[in-house]
Amino acid sequence: MPLVKIRSISKNYRVILTKRLVYSFASGLTQNYTSIYIVKLGANPVQLGGLNTIGSLVSAVVSSITGWFADHYSLRKVYLASLAVTIISPLVYFIAKDWRLTLIPILIFHISMWTISLLETIIIAESLPKRNRATGFSLTYALSGLASIISPMVAGMILSYLGGLYVRNMRLLFLVQFIIMSCTFLWTVMNLSEVHVNRRNLSSSPFTELKYLFRSVGVKKWLIVESLGAFIFGAVNPFVMVYAAEIKGADALTLGIMGSVQNLTYMLSVIPVGRLADRIGRKWTILLLRPCLYASMLTLVFAPSKTYLIIAAALRGLSWGAMGAWSSIRMELVDPPLRGIWSGLIGMLRGLARAPASLIGGLLWANISPGAPFIMLVLVDVSIRMPLVLKMPETLALKTGE
Repeated sequence: MPLVKIRSISKNYRVILTKRLVYSFASGLTQNYTSIYIVKLGANPVQLGGLNTIGSLVSAVVSSITGWFADHYSLRKVYLASLAVTIISPLVYFIAKDWRLTLIPILIFHISMWTISLLETIIIAESLPKRNRATGFSLTYALSGLASIISPMVAGMILSYLGGLYVRNMRLLFLVQFIIMSCTFLWTVMNLSEVHVNRRNLSSSPFTELKYLFRSVGVKKWLIVESLGAFIFGAVNPFVMVYAAEIKGADALTLGIMGSVQNLTYMLSVIPVGRLADRIGRKWTILLLRPCLYASMLTLVFAPSKTYLIIAAALRGLSWGAMGAWSSIRMELVDPPLRGIWSGLIGMLRGLARAPASLIGGLLWANISPGAPFIMLVLVDVSIRMPLVLKMPETLALKTGE
């Protein structure tokens, strides 16, 4: 999808592109160090998992409510309110003196991560025709990935210059993140227009809408795919950088390089893979890229040197290239007027699935092996999730009222 066409499609699409670009840079400054920061404030892996469990439970409730409101009220207002909450997170990390206080930004992260992502997905889906949708999503991910390539390297160099992975040094990164996110939020408020969605077929009862929703082809299988995905990644994500640092001996600069290389392979692959998804279909593209994820996890676990940690990060970024296909199939399974409640349902189930995940990941780490969560991810994904994806209808050709 040429850039010139994007300018003619929607101003809101360009606003979301810009917001994601800047937010990705801000998030990239701290994403590799947040778990390490919490551990250095006094939390152990089980406590770290417990914090994420609480966050997931709260996000499950909030996501379900937010999705329904997005369908029935102002999508713009719901989105901006959710975005405003994110500003609090880096501020609390900056002032935190004890690991228990980090429960607040962890709650905000879990609530905002899925809620904002789904609301942005709805806005983008309403701005793009189906024939270009996967490519459009992919372009959004690619441009945000561009900023994410630079920021982890910048963060790694700053921490190395300041003296390494100390709390006082990492705290500075959260302050910078807070300033950037605050300015971006104000710009988004001034530029985002109301999103007009056809609501003619909506019922005043969410239960009636859910009943209609479950008549759509493939939604039940997809909910299992989403829920299991939230569980396995929730058990792994808090520990990737902790594993690299504490088990494999990665220093601050190596962690920064890992983040940048991961984002580089992601950015380079996401647009070509998105175009592929608009040609051969969503589910085939997902299945084609999946072995890269398995190779990444296994390389991380068995890495004999720091070089292999960087290779693992590159493979993981490549597996993310299918994000455009994932986002497209998620939205295309249901009629446009139901995308809010559908997104809320997904968010609720993902939150419930994530709730025990990080705690279980911490228990696997402590009681079996630090590499056990990563092996578990591979086993569940290859034996359950991908066979379900294979059975999904191809939404590129599926008629859902668009």
